[in-house]
Amino acid sequence: MQQRMALNKKAPAKGKAAKEYLLTTKLFCGTCGRLMVGESGKSRTGVMYYYYKCGGAKRHLGCKRKAIRKQWIERAAVLMTIQRVLRDDEISRIADAIVSLQEREDTTLPAMRSQLAACEKAIDNMLNAIQMGIINASTKQRLDELEERKKDIELQIIQEEMKHPAVSREDVIYFVCRFRSLDTSKLDARRRLIDSFVNAVIIFDDYILITFNYKEGETRIDFADIESSDLQSVGGP
Repeated sequence: MQQRMALNKKAPAKGKAAKEYLLTTKLFCGTCGRLMVGESGKSRTGVMYYYYKCGGAKRHLGCKRKAIRKQWIERAAVLMTIQRVLRDDEISRIADAIVSLQEREDTTLPAMRSQLAACEKAIDNMLNAIQMGIINASTKQRLDELEERKKDIELQIIQEEMKHPAVSREDVIYFVCRFRSLDTSKLDARRRLIDSFVNAVIIFDDYILITFNYKEGETRIDFADIESSDLQSVGGP
Protein backbone atom coordinates (compact mmCIF):
# COMPACT_ATOMS: atom_id res chain seq x y z
CA MET A 1 0.00 0.00 0.00
CA GLN A 2 2.84 2.40 0.79
CA GLN A 3 4.26 2.03 -2.73
CA ARG A 4 0.88 2.73 -4.25
CA MET A 5 0.40 5.77 -2.03
CA ALA A 6 3.81 7.10 -3.07
CA LEU A 7 2.94 6.72 -6.76
CA ASN A 8 -0.51 8.23 -6.32
CA LYS A 9 0.88 11.22 -4.50
CA LYS A 10 2.87 12.16 -7.61
CA ALA A 11 -0.22 12.02 -9.78
CA PRO A 12 -1.88 15.26 -10.91
CA ALA A 13 -4.80 16.42 -8.82
CA LYS A 14 -8.23 15.87 -10.32
CA GLY A 15 -11.61 17.16 -9.32
CA LYS A 16 -14.80 18.33 -10.94
CA ALA A 17 -15.41 21.35 -8.78
CA ALA A 18 -13.58 24.65 -8.74
CA LYS A 19 -13.82 24.73 -4.94
CA GLU A 20 -10.45 24.27 -3.25
CA TYR A 21 -9.84 20.84 -1.72
CA LEU A 22 -7.17 21.23 0.95
CA LEU A 23 -6.33 17.52 1.14
CA THR A 24 -5.67 17.07 -2.57
CA THR A 25 -2.71 14.61 -2.98
CA LYS A 26 -2.80 13.97 0.80
CA LEU A 27 -6.00 11.96 1.31
CA PHE A 28 -5.87 8.18 0.74
CA CYS A 29 -8.26 5.26 0.89
CA GLY A 30 -7.26 2.83 3.63
CA THR A 31 -8.76 -0.10 1.70
CA CYS A 32 -7.01 0.14 -1.67
CA GLY A 33 -4.36 2.84 -1.06
CA ARG A 34 -5.54 5.04 -3.92
CA LEU A 35 -5.94 8.79 -3.74
CA MET A 36 -9.30 10.23 -2.79
CA VAL A 37 -10.12 13.14 -5.08
CA GLY A 38 -12.38 16.15 -4.74
CA GLU A 39 -15.87 15.85 -6.16
CA SER A 40 -19.07 17.89 -6.05
CA GLY A 41 -22.69 17.20 -6.78
CA LYS A 42 -26.07 18.91 -6.68
CA SER A 43 -29.10 17.47 -4.97
CA ARG A 44 -32.58 17.49 -6.47
CA THR A 45 -33.30 20.59 -4.42
CA GLY A 46 -30.28 22.39 -5.89
CA VAL A 47 -28.03 22.15 -2.83
CA MET A 48 -24.34 21.65 -3.65
CA TYR A 49 -22.39 18.94 -1.84
CA TYR A 50 -18.62 18.68 -1.69
CA TYR A 51 -16.79 15.49 -0.84
CA TYR A 52 -13.78 13.28 -1.52
CA LYS A 53 -14.15 10.01 -3.38
CA CYS A 54 -11.74 7.09 -3.67
CA GLY A 55 -10.23 6.80 -7.16
CA GLY A 56 -10.70 3.03 -7.05
CA ALA A 57 -14.39 3.30 -6.16
CA LYS A 58 -14.92 6.05 -8.71
CA ARG A 59 -13.43 3.98 -11.54
CA HIS A 60 -15.17 0.80 -10.37
CA LEU A 61 -11.91 -1.01 -9.65
CA GLY A 62 -13.31 -3.12 -6.84
CA CYS A 63 -13.02 -0.68 -3.92
CA LYS A 64 -16.22 -0.04 -1.96
CA ARG A 65 -15.01 2.99 -0.02
CA LYS A 66 -17.82 5.50 0.46
CA ALA A 67 -17.34 9.19 -0.29
CA ILE A 68 -16.46 11.37 2.70
CA ARG A 69 -17.61 14.93 3.30
CA LYS A 70 -15.05 17.58 2.42
CA GLN A 71 -15.83 19.90 5.33
CA TRP A 72 -15.73 17.07 7.86
CA ILE A 73 -12.41 15.46 6.89
CA GLU A 74 -10.62 18.79 6.40
CA ARG A 75 -11.89 19.92 9.80
CA ALA A 76 -10.60 16.67 11.29
CA ALA A 77 -7.13 17.25 9.80
CA VAL A 78 -7.03 20.82 11.14
CA LEU A 79 -8.23 19.91 14.64
CA MET A 80 -5.92 16.93 14.99
CA THR A 81 -2.96 19.01 13.83
CA ILE A 82 -3.73 21.68 16.43
CA GLN A 83 -4.31 19.14 19.21
CA ARG A 84 -1.38 16.82 18.49
CA VAL A 85 1.30 19.05 16.91
CA LEU A 86 0.90 22.46 18.55
CA ARG A 87 1.35 21.22 22.13
CA ASP A 88 4.35 22.46 24.12
CA ASP A 89 5.86 19.00 24.55
CA GLU A 90 5.40 18.09 20.90
CA ILE A 91 6.85 21.38 19.66
CA SER A 92 9.89 20.77 21.86
CA ARG A 93 10.26 17.24 20.46
CA ILE A 94 9.96 18.52 16.86
CA ALA A 95 12.63 21.16 17.50
CA ASP A 96 15.03 18.57 18.95
CA ALA A 97 14.40 16.21 16.03
CA ILE A 98 15.00 18.89 13.38
CA VAL A 99 18.23 20.09 14.99
CA SER A 100 19.46 16.49 15.35
CA LEU A 101 18.59 15.68 11.73
CA GLN A 102 20.30 18.84 10.55
CA GLU A 103 23.49 17.90 12.37
CA ARG A 104 23.46 14.34 10.96
CA GLU A 105 22.84 15.42 7.38
CA ASP A 106 25.46 18.19 7.32
CA THR A 107 28.76 16.38 6.76
CA THR A 108 30.52 19.11 4.77
CA LEU A 109 30.86 21.72 7.51
CA PRO A 110 32.10 19.29 10.20
CA ALA A 111 34.74 18.04 7.76
CA MET A 112 35.85 21.60 6.98
CA ARG A 113 36.05 22.49 10.67
CA SER A 114 38.12 19.37 11.28
CA GLN A 115 40.50 20.43 8.49
CA LEU A 116 40.71 23.92 10.00
CA ALA A 117 41.57 22.51 13.44
CA ALA A 118 44.30 20.31 11.94
CA CYS A 119 45.74 23.28 10.04
CA GLU A 120 45.74 25.47 13.15
CA LYS A 121 47.50 22.72 15.12
CA ALA A 122 50.16 22.42 12.39
CA ILE A 123 50.71 26.20 12.52
CA ASP A 124 51.08 26.07 16.32
CA ASN A 125 53.61 23.25 16.02
CA MET A 126 55.57 25.21 13.45
CA LEU A 127 55.62 28.35 15.62
CA ASN A 128 56.74 26.32 18.65
CA ALA A 129 59.56 24.84 16.59
CA ILE A 130 60.67 28.34 15.51
CA GLN A 131 60.63 29.54 19.13
CA MET A 132 62.83 26.58 20.08
CA GLY A 133 65.30 27.53 17.36
CA ILE A 134 64.42 24.60 15.12
CA ILE A 135 64.42 26.36 11.79
CA ASN A 136 65.65 25.68 8.27
CA ALA A 137 65.25 27.04 4.75
CA SER A 138 61.82 25.49 4.23
CA THR A 139 60.31 26.49 7.59
CA LYS A 140 59.14 29.97 6.54
CA GLN A 141 57.74 28.65 3.24
CA ARG A 142 55.84 25.89 5.03
CA LEU A 143 54.44 28.35 7.58
CA ASP A 144 53.25 30.66 4.80
CA GLU A 145 51.58 27.72 3.05
CA LEU A 146 49.76 26.73 6.25
CA GLU A 147 48.58 30.31 6.81
CA GLU A 148 47.21 30.48 3.25
CA ARG A 149 45.55 27.10 3.71
CA LYS A 150 43.91 28.31 6.90
CA LYS A 151 42.52 31.38 5.13
CA ASP A 152 41.14 29.22 2.30
CA ILE A 153 39.38 26.85 4.72
CA GLU A 154 37.90 29.73 6.73
CA LEU A 155 36.54 31.25 3.51
CA GLN A 156 35.05 27.89 2.45
CA ILE A 157 33.35 27.55 5.84
CA ILE A 158 31.81 31.02 5.56
CA GLN A 159 30.55 30.27 2.04
CA GLU A 160 29.08 26.93 3.12
CA GLU A 161 27.34 28.50 6.11
CA MET A 162 25.80 31.11 3.81
CA LYS A 163 24.51 28.41 1.44
CA HIS A 164 23.09 26.26 4.26
CA PRO A 165 22.35 28.48 7.26
CA ALA A 166 21.83 26.46 10.42
CA VAL A 167 18.39 26.56 12.01
CA SER A 168 18.53 26.83 15.77
CA ARG A 169 16.20 25.07 18.19
CA GLU A 170 14.76 28.46 19.17
CA ASP A 171 14.05 29.26 15.49
CA VAL A 172 12.05 26.04 15.08
CA ILE A 173 10.03 26.64 18.25
CA TYR A 174 9.27 30.22 17.20
CA PHE A 175 8.20 29.11 13.70
CA VAL A 176 5.85 26.37 14.94
CA CYS A 177 4.36 28.45 17.76
CA ARG A 178 3.27 31.10 15.26
CA PHE A 179 0.65 28.65 13.96
CA ARG A 180 -1.16 28.84 17.29
CA SER A 181 -2.40 32.32 16.42
CA LEU A 182 -3.97 31.30 13.09
CA ASP A 183 -7.68 31.93 12.67
CA THR A 184 -8.77 28.52 11.36
CA SER A 185 -12.17 29.90 10.38
CA LYS A 186 -10.32 31.32 7.36
CA LEU A 187 -9.45 29.18 4.35
CA ASP A 188 -5.89 30.50 4.03
CA ALA A 189 -5.13 29.63 7.67
CA ARG A 190 -6.42 26.06 7.25
CA ARG A 191 -4.41 25.68 4.04
CA ARG A 192 -1.21 26.87 5.73
CA LEU A 193 -1.69 24.51 8.66
CA ILE A 194 -2.34 21.47 6.45
CA ASP A 195 0.41 22.28 3.94
CA SER A 196 2.98 22.82 6.69
CA PHE A 197 2.31 19.80 8.87
CA VAL A 198 0.09 17.15 7.28
CA ASN A 199 1.80 14.54 5.14
CA ALA A 200 -1.08 12.11 4.58
CA VAL A 201 -4.58 11.33 5.83
CA ILE A 202 -5.72 7.73 5.42
CA ILE A 203 -9.40 6.77 5.78
CA PHE A 204 -10.25 3.32 7.16
CA ASP A 205 -13.64 1.83 8.03
CA ASP A 206 -13.67 2.95 11.66
CA TYR A 207 -10.73 5.31 12.10
CA ILE A 208 -8.52 7.93 10.46
CA LEU A 209 -4.72 7.83 10.44
CA ILE A 210 -2.91 11.14 10.04
CA THR A 211 0.84 11.28 9.43
CA PHE A 212 2.70 14.53 9.88
CA ASN A 213 5.75 15.98 8.15
CA TYR A 214 8.30 14.89 10.72
CA LYS A 215 9.71 11.61 11.96
CA GLU A 216 7.35 9.54 14.10
CA GLY A 217 4.63 12.15 13.62
CA GLU A 218 1.47 10.08 13.45
CA THR A 219 -1.92 10.08 15.13
CA ARG A 220 -4.99 7.86 14.97
CA ILE A 221 -8.52 8.97 15.70
CA ASP A 222 -11.40 6.50 15.96
CA PHE A 223 -14.81 7.50 14.65
CA ALA A 224 -16.20 6.61 18.08
CA ASP A 225 -13.96 9.24 19.69
CA ILE A 226 -15.06 11.88 17.22
CA GLU A 227 -18.58 11.84 18.63
CA SER A 228 -17.32 13.61 21.75
CA SER A 229 -14.99 16.03 19.92
CA ASP A 230 -15.45 19.39 18.21
CA LEU A 231 -16.03 17.53 14.95
CA GLN A 232 -19.54 16.64 16.10
CA SER A 233 -20.60 20.18 15.22
CA VAL A 234 -19.99 19.59 11.49
CA GLY A 235 -21.89 16.30 11.31
CA GLY A 236 -20.66 12.89 10.33
CA PRO A 237 -18.18 11.82 7.64
